[in-house]
Amino acid sequence: MKYAIYGVNRVTKDFLYIFNTLEVVCILENQSEVDEFCGIKVLPFDMVNQNYDKIIVCDFDKTDKIKYLEDKGLTYGQDFLYEKDFFEQLNEGVQFNEDGKPVVVWGIGKWADMFHSLNIKINVEFYIDNYKEVKLYNGKKVLKSNNISNLNQYFIIIAVADDSEIVQELQNKGMKAEKDYLNFADLFNKIPSLALERTIFDTSCYDVSCKTMLTNIELLSSGVVHCCCSTFMYFGMGKASDKDLFDIWNSNIHKIMCLSLENKTFSFCKKDMCPLFVNKKSIAIKDDFIKSKYSEMKEHPDTAILAFDSTCNLKCISCRDELKVACGENLQKVEKYSKLVQEQLIPYIDFMTLAGDGEVFFSKRYKDIYLNDKVAKIKWIRLLTNGLLFNEKNWNEFYTNKTGKIMLTVSIDAATKETYESIRRNGNFKVLQENMKFASKLRKEGKLSYFRINFVVQKKNYLEMEHFVEWGLELRVDEVFFTKILNWGTYSPDEFREISMMQEDGVTPKPELAEILNKQIMQNSIVDLGTIQCQHYEVNQDIDNYYKWELERKIPDLFID
Repeated sequence: MKYAIYGVNRVTKDFLYIFNTLEVVCILENQSEVDEFCGIKVLPFDMVNQNYDKIIVCDFDKTDKIKYLEDKGLTYGQDFLYEKDFFEQLNEGVQFNEDGKPVVVWGIGKWADMFHSLNIKINVEFYIDNYKEVKLYNGKKVLKSNNISNLNQYFIIIAVADDSEIVQELQNKGMKAEKDYLNFADLFNKIPSLALERTIFDTSCYDVSCKTMLTNIELLSSGVVHCCCSTFMYFGMGKASDKDLFDIWNSNIHKIMCLSLENKTFSFCKKDMCPLFVNKKSIAIKDDFIKSKYSEMKEHPDTAILAFDSTCNLKCISCRDELKVACGENLQKVEKYSKLVQEQLIPYIDFMTLAGDGEVFFSKRYKDIYLNDKVAKIKWIRLLTNGLLFNEKNWNEFYTNKTGKIMLTVSIDAATKETYESIRRNGNFKVLQENMKFASKLRKEGKLSYFRINFVVQKKNYLEMEHFVEWGLELRVDEVFFTKILNWGTYSPDEFREISMMQEDGVTPKPELAEILNKQIMQNSIVDLGTIQCQHYEVNQDIDNYYKWELERKIPDLFID
């Protein structure tokens, strides 16, 4: 079928980016300043020969366009359609709440807050929470599940981090995934039309240039695959347990996420977390969208962040209550992920980061990757480690046959033995100190191209920040990196409020932390305050890849061959 699109605007441009296989013969606009838009001729209605079958109306507000068409005797459905009428084609047969049940959200915590922050146009009847004694949330009743006799008459959106207990209860009632319930995190993955509707009609515009989603892939221990930092994103692109990495990379949801950075809405980014949005407020949509072209995502990612195995030799207080070692069903999953990485990613990527979860020198799955012969051709490898196993023996084993630049980031969180071993449980500060001296020696010899130490700030350790910088200077690191502590479900809201050194807004430091930040040593050039005070500087440059950019700030030529 041949189409004409009515409208020279950003919605049209977004629509053509996603539905690029439609046969569009012209774009209609009676008062256009351009003769061509998105590579297609722009013509007024009175100059068009009827060489199309239907018109597609594209715009934020279609009122005037619809009136114009109806005044010409055209009718919706027969002569013209709306761009939104095509969205469900992206869902690949998956329907959201196809029985049309009333919708209920299970959860009233941060995931529910996030659900509402995305402004999804779904009417929620009421909320469920079995633990909090709250009667109202978001203006609606909060009920206990055991007080709802007809729960299977509702479609449940699960808005909690760990849904295993809820899923079991729903399954015991005979309810089925996707048909009767869906986790909020899976909502957009399963039903891309919702994601497209969110970004294509988002009138926000941010003066930010970031192309990370076009080139980056990140695999988490949950199996969820992201195209940017998972801390900065509301949700991922799908799960490696359901699809292989190539299918996820080439999915509709990934293309929609890429659209959100091309159209400058950044609709799926947590703008209060990503440093690129510091001091950035939404502005009017720029006029240069007519001339500029949207970039296409690459056939394969060239940057990979691997964080799929939580196996670790530590049980840090902010992360876990016990040692985690992959076993049973979980072991089968991480072994599968390791094989997928080696078969599908290693041949294509030039920058690899190991390991965003777990310990890179403690996990056999990570070891299988970095000892893979094909890794030798990777140009840049970044190691994330707790440092306790970064000794000469493990380094020599890792370093064999490596030809690219090696970067090291060590998470420490303290400057004294007492504090370190209370936060990083199972740790040994003396061993860590010796290993950091070894790392410093490798940096001096040029075997390490970058050396950074990390410190997650909380009530227990913030008084050691100055000493941590002094230690960094002694080690001659390239960067001392501070971040605010986040709640990964480890703490209750009250507990987290007590240990966090940020005020309720999550942005402003508490007075006692602010006093530390104002110390002279904290102004040293090796210090980066990351998510703590990132609002004090503004990024105004084009970012091809966030992960490269954050390292290039300290070593500008790091990613030059």
